Amino acid sequence: MPLTRLPSPSGSHPAARLDLVLVGARGQVGTAFRHRLAAQHAAIARRTGLDLRLLAAFDRRGFAYDLEGLAPTELDAALQPRREDAIEALFAHLQSPRQAPALVVDCTASDAIAARYPEWLASGLGIATANKRANARELAFYRQLQRATAASGAPYRFETTVGAAIPILGPLRDLALRGEGVRAIQGVLSGSLSFLLERLHGGQRFSAALAEAQSLGYTEPDAGEDLRADDLVRKLLVLAREAGFAIEPHEVAVTPFADCAVTHPQDWAAHLAAEDARWAARIASATAAGKRWAILAEVDASGARIALRELDATSPFATLPAGQNLVRIETDLQNERPLWLGGPGAGPDITAAGVLSDVIAGGQALVRGAQFDSRRRSVAA
Repeated sequence: MPLTRLPSPSGSHPAARLDLVLVGARGQVGTAFRHRLAAQHAAIARRTGLDLRLLAAFDRRGFAYDLEGLAPTELDAALQPRREDAIEALFAHLQSPRQAPALVVDCTASDAIAARYPEWLASGLGIATANKRANARELAFYRQLQRATAASGAPYRFETTVGAAIPILGPLRDLALRGEGVRAIQGVLSGSLSFLLERLHGGQRFSAALAEAQSLGYTEPDAGEDLRADDLVRKLLVLAREAGFAIEPHEVAVTPFADCAVTHPQDWAAHLAAEDARWAARIASATAAGKRWAILAEVDASGARIALRELDATSPFATLPAGQNLVRIETDLQNERPLWLGGPGAGPDITAAGVLSDVIAGGQALVRGAQFDSRRRSVAA
């Protein structure tokens, strides 16, 4: 007998408005987020009581704003040339007393945007971000973020900064809350490098695999950040700090995936040819020995490191499908049989889906806080 779906909950109360400001509106993740927001708007309102309005959107070239809410899938027609004074006026408005709570959705990889998080959080603006840079800066900045969100109560959601939409950071926080200390973390945290290695072991040239990963949106806008392991270092810092390891960026020992020391663009073709030859030799040698390559991120009491490893061909880390992440977490209570978490770890669509989940969770927290403040003011009056 086929299963019957439960009816969707439908509340009798009108949906509570939540204003969104989308940063990185026309990037791959930002575009995927807008389309998912449009497709899911009615279902989210029905199931959660949130009316998600795209109040404003901007990127490096354009800016758009509409008090009634922008149409997410028709943004190109609404965007005007970017003006810094208009953006600053928008945030001054958002940080002043107003009717609807607001949340910034950061789909960039911008240091400049990340640097503003403490100010926004302190003013009560929520943040849902796929941008790893804020949590991977120096420890003092990371702790400033924690203090800002604790003081204001504004939600700060960053689940997609590690593992895209895989639930990794939430379980780590749960472990800490129940007093289960994390002893060690080991994992394949880069969906882009996981994709490259799967293709390389399948016989593809390095240059062709890299071009394919870029075309699919698996790499950072600057693919050198993946190949140097810069992006992987950020992910490890986010993960390690949430697990309770106080680590500075310079304390992570790094083995790059590939040499990216190319000074002149005209040298890039020769550089790729050299990487093609180097990786072809590596793959042939590993295959002959019954091994496969993996790039692992690790943290434990001895420190944090990123390393290319030749593993047995049957290792779970060595047999991942293209673009997949896998994390092994050893705790005080789960050491002989550690916790394993895995799934797709790269791509704009899966990342955008995770960001939307963070928007919903952050929005619910903001709305509950606004409703509580309203009731408290009514009682006081």
